[in-house]
Amino acid sequence: MLEMLRNKRLVFVGDSIGRNQWESLLCMLSSAITNKTSVYEVNGSPITKHTGFLAFKFDDFNCTVEYYRSPFLVVQGRPPPGAPEEVRMTLRVDHMDWTSHHWRDADVLILNAGHWWNYEKTVKMGCYFQIGKDVKMNMTTEDAFRKSVETVIDWIASEVNTNKTYVLFRTYAPVHFRGGDWNSGGGCHLETLPDLGSLPVLSDIHFRTIFDVLSEHTSKSKVLKLELLNVTQMSLRRKDGHASIYYLGQDKGTASMQRQDCSHWCLPGVPDSWNEILYALLLKRNTTEVSL
Repeated sequence: MLEMLRNKRLVFVGDSIGRNQWESLLCMLSSAITNKTSVYEVNGSPITKHTGFLAFKFDDFNCTVEYYRSPFLVVQGRPPPGAPEEVRMTLRVDHMDWTSHHWRDADVLILNAGHWWNYEKTVKMGCYFQIGKDVKMNMTTEDAFRKSVETVIDWIASEVNTNKTYVLFRTYAPVHFRGGDWNSGGGCHLETLPDLGSLPVLSDIHFRTIFDVLSEHTSKSKVLKLELLNVTQMSLRRKDGHASIYYLGQDKGTASMQRQDCSHWCLPGVPDSWNEILYALLLKRNTTEVSL
């Protein structure tokens, strides 16, 4: 894969689950490098939880593997003048994130969104949805997410040279909280095996929205070179793959049973499989280009 990325930029953009996948790929690629000093963060930045941009260069291959933090993919910022008092900030669902000009020229671009698109992380926090100059006080999170996906797809069609840039959208990675949610005591501790039985029909709104919007664009005869990196169903079985109470680091011990992490994944682990699929898709694309 490193040879395939020679002289190229591979960029992940999204939330912390996207960062999870980025970290996985860094580990996988660097394991093939003998001289570890030839792999480094271009700005000398340490890998810390809240850094918004990180880029690791593999000197021997003159390639970078980058991560941009953009959990919504669209602009989050101050409300417009005259907005109601309860509006502390807005998500401009018709406007791409301000940093998008840094991503669009990547050779491989992997986008993801979903985990922040819920009531608790938006409207409950005073973050409402904005289109143009208007704050849509009654817009649901589901409708706002749908509009944001349409904005992303329109941006790809108008701003990204898809003859150069291979764009993928990674589908939603399931969470596995039992007995509550992330903020209400839900957990996955002591899960040691995948779910090998039959699974219920997937009803995740994020997964369905992406497929619906893509289908609509296809029906409108819009040519869109966008590949889905579909990890949802395969990851649904892996209730055993999360950090649970072990996410604080070796020096800090375990977290409280009431504050488990059943959304992010252990490494090595499930995101490695996502990256193996990514590699297969890159191989497929390269083979197709050669045959043409």
